[in-house]
Amino acid sequence: MSAVTIGVGMLCLATARGDAPPAPAPPAPAPPAPDPEPEVSEEVLVYGKLRVQQARERVERLLSDMGYASEVVDEGDHTVYRHADAWKGEVVLWDDGWMDVKRQPMRVEGRRMPWARTDSTLAWAGCVVWPWLCVRMGGGSVGHRKWLGVETKTVQVVHGSVEEWGDRIADDATSQTVDSLPPVLEALWERGVPLSGGPVLATAAERREAIRAYYLSRTDTVWGEAVRSGIRAFVYGVVQDSESPFPEGELEVFDRPPLRGP
Repeated sequence: MSAVTIGVGMLCLATARGDAPPAPAPPAPAPPAPDPEPEVSEEVLVYGKLRVQQARERVERLLSDMGYASEVVDEGDHTVYRHADAWKGEVVLWDDGWMDVKRQPMRVEGRRMPWARTDSTLAWAGCVVWPWLCVRMGGGSVGHRKWLGVETKTVQVVHGSVEEWGDRIADDATSQTVDSLPPVLEALWERGVPLSGGPVLATAAERREAIRAYYLSRTDTVWGEAVRSGIRAFVYGVVQDSESPFPEGELEVFDRPPLRGP
């Protein structure tokens, strides 16, 4: 006798006795949905990147006006701008806003000829006939005092624009951090998701300490203050209205006066 026949027979017997048929098993609970990634306004991102690009272009125009555009080499995380006169060195712009002024190294290259492009086969063939033309001494033969004058002048001309470029990079990074801060802090406070990886924080005390430590780790700059203001708003608007607020003694750290000026 098949399992289907037995099942039907048992159901008929239960109905004849007046018993209610067995309830179907409840469906298995669906797995929890992953936490959504913090959303950052695309308009804010585009505007911030545009300001960074514009500030860098101002630096590059100054370098070009000073002659540091004869050779531009993209090295991935930094770009090298070499002067047409090798003894005047090269400027290195790093993508994180730093600048170096350096002597050009000695190089051997197939020099451009009237009949050949730089480093072409014909140019290297010319090195066999005129080898001295293919050696670029760079800045190694320039005296220290003369090089120091070139370095100082270059830094003085571009320093202000490089500083502004670095500020715009910091503005862009801070804007993204502040925009993504509320959902990150909510995940920490409600579910114990750590701010920088690691095991889940199970207790309210651990979560309060994580918020406090993150607040104190921000730098004493306008960018650090922008992040601290977002944390402070979360503490007073969410944590202090919860069942596990900061005690009065621990709350004092968030009452420091806002930083004024750069």
